Amino acid sequence: NEYKSYLRMLLRQIAARFPSSVRLLSTITTSHLEDKLKQNLKVSAIHVEDISGGCGAMFQIDVKAADFKGLTIIKQHKLVKSILKEEIQEMHGLTINTAPS
Repeated sequence: NEYKSYLRMLLRQIAARFPSSVRLLSTITTSHLEDKLKQNLKVSAIHVEDISGGCGAMFQIDVKAADFKGLTIIKQHKLVKSILKEEIQEMHGLTINTAPS
């Protein structure tokens, strides 16, 4: 975990100096995003797709979780974004679809 945090910090520094190069160095994967959401939510269904052609710049996340029950869609999306806060900093774009289970 410490190593991953260090790598993310290095990627942010590289992105600041060489914005066009950072996408080649992205460490975000669909399985990482799925795992992180599963660790923090009571997920009943999840699908994460890299819609950037595999470079980790843009993702689409479809997730159903018991945690969303009673929350507006905006609050559901805020919850997902708060869980993936660090990863979102490295992304170019993110599409989120949520539903309670």
